[in-house]
Amino acid sequence: MDLFHEIRQIEVEIAKAILAGADATVGALKSQKTEFERQLQLAALKRNMLRDANHLAEDSAQILHGKETMFDDWGRELTRIQSQLGISFESKTGDAISSQLQNEIRKLCTDREADFQELKKSCKVNIPM
Repeated sequence: MDLFHEIRQIEVEIAKAILAGADATVGALKSQKTEFERQLQLAALKRNMLRDANHLAEDSAQILHGKETMFDDWGRELTRIQSQLGISFESKTGDAISSQLQNEIRKLCTDREADFQELKKSCKVNIPM
């Protein structure tokens, strides 16, 4: 059903009813026209809401992707620091520092990855990996 066509048709019938002096018919037709106009407004609001929701989801996906890239950069930087610390100290001390830092990095990465995955699920954004 084309609501615009229906509204135009009702306007024609209203004009005919006015010319014929049928006041009761004019009132009923105006009520019907108002209802169709409300349906048009509701449909437009639904389209706008869907469009805005899609934009929000797209923006969220881009933000999450940016954060994921930062997460990867952070992991690489920590690994680089671990390597430098291992070289900077004597053999056993360097190995101990490197091992401890590696364990901390692994724990942080595991925790942050779990948080990130949980965030993606809560946003209901499907980001290809």
